[in-house]
Amino acid sequence: LRCRARGNPPPHLECIKDGEPFPAGVLRPVTRTHAGIYRCWATNSLGTAVRSITVWVQCEWGSQGG
Repeated sequence: LRCRARGNPPPHLECIKDGEPFPAGVLRPVTRTHAGIYRCWATNSLGTAVRSITVWVQCEWGSQGG
């Protein structure tokens, strides 16, 4: 996931998933545990903006079944 915000003054970004901090923008393999609701806040001295997204992870079994 990537979380970006622009502003003057530049905002501070914070993202969470399931109440725990989540480092947005860090590349990693996706697993079923990454499914859920993510919230990111962009805050500066003028206010706060919040965006929530829901991520679904669909898995396919290989041709060998499973």
